[in-house]
Amino acid sequence: MVVARLSEWLPLAGWAVVVPGAHSVELLSGPSQRRRLGAVALAIADAALHDQAHWSAGSVRAALGRGPDVAAVAWLLRGREDLSGMLVGIDSAPAPRPPAVAVAARALMADVLEPIGLALDRARQVDRLRQLAAIDDLTGLYNARHLTLTVERELTRLARTASPLSLVFLDLDGFKRVNDKHGHLLGSRALVEVGALLRACTRATDTAVRYGGDEFVVVLPETGRRDAAVVARRIQQHVAAETFLTGSGLAVRLTVSVGVATVARPTHTAADLIRTADEAMYWVKRHGSNDIRGVLLGRAAQRGSTSA
Repeated sequence: MVVARLSEWLPLAGWAVVVPGAHSVELLSGPSQRRRLGAVALAIADAALHDQAHWSAGSVRAALGRGPDVAAVAWLLRGREDLSGMLVGIDSAPAPRPPAVAVAARALMADVLEPIGLALDRARQVDRLRQLAAIDDLTGLYNARHLTLTVERELTRLARTASPLSLVFLDLDGFKRVNDKHGHLLGSRALVEVGALLRACTRATDTAVRYGGDEFVVVLPETGRRDAAVVARRIQQHVAAETFLTGSGLAVRLTVSVGVATVARPTHTAADLIRTADEAMYWVKRHGSNDIRGVLLGRAAQRGSTSA
């Protein structure tokens, strides 16, 4: 809304709202220019942030030593306690002299910039609260509530890109013995260590989830059955090779039973995919544990080394 209104007020080639730290950019520009203007907006915002002042240039290339030969302006947006973001405007040509940003800022501050800064600050607070609601308090992984939302989002992407989606469902074998022998506090610490191991075994684009108790899930976007089996085997091997609770003077060894479900067509729901991976994992539990069972939705299941 802010970008749209600013474009009506001053129709530049592009307007952006840049959030410091998150590298999140919203632009009003054509699809062909979005990537180029996004990079320029971040560079301009970075200059404004380091100067800790309103920023302007007759030419971005002349001011920064890189970028296009166009004029640009930037205003810092303040929240209640800190910087909440930056407004960046990019023209289509260089200006004969740098725009008088400071003068314009004084005129805009009370009526425009201050309300925008406060609104952006509030929006970021709401985003943080939403994120906290999706995080497991113990491990710092995402929780089961977030899992369904993530799978639904990835199924939507699958329908658009035709890229497969896989889900790895893991259960720690005999974990009750850890709690019974060492107590629930140390059992919880072991779960934290398992969560850290999952992060180390997955990509930045994957989503690791503590589903509940000693059950974990990893969502693997754009990953087919074979590659998902490789990830599952890597996790299984890392868990088996790890010695847990050494910081507490113990040497706990664990294994995992793993179910893998893969979908290649957008004909199944998030519940279908989660249930299928869960059932594959429980099949492993009933047939000796510490193994992997892979299922391609619509086809027969595979077990152990066959799925790897």
